[in-house]
Amino acid sequence: MKELIDAGEFVQIYPEEELWFNYRKPRPCKRGTYLFAAQANAPVVPIFVEMIDTEKDDNAQFKELKYIVHVLDPIYPDPKKSDRQNSIDMAKQDYDERVACYERVYGKKLDYKFSYSDIACYDKGLKKTSSGK
Repeated sequence: MKELIDAGEFVQIYPEEELWFNYRKPRPCKRGTYLFAAQANAPVVPIFVEMIDTEKDDNAQFKELKYIVHVLDPIYPDPKKSDRQNSIDMAKQDYDERVACYERVYGKKLDYKFSYSDIACYDKGLKKTSSGK
């Protein structure tokens, strides 16, 4: 990764470690992304993807989605800090920025109590049981 960054390339990483299908809420980040950034003295550009439900069917359980990508302020490693401390601080700043964006675009405080509305365009009315009913 350092070779790519040194060559002026961009590297895309999902710092949450995995991507959950149509899940609206930001999740805490793993430190690896920020450790790589600190070691390469490279910024991290956080993004938050807003998901907007539509009424058009995509398949039996989901409607089509529209996306708005919010590009947030870059986070730079602090040369006065160790790579480890930068990775901790940068991960926290990234998460905090994405939480603030979530709260701004959806107009509500973030909590992790599950609701079907957390999954964009999921039509729970079409959900079938294992017996097909």
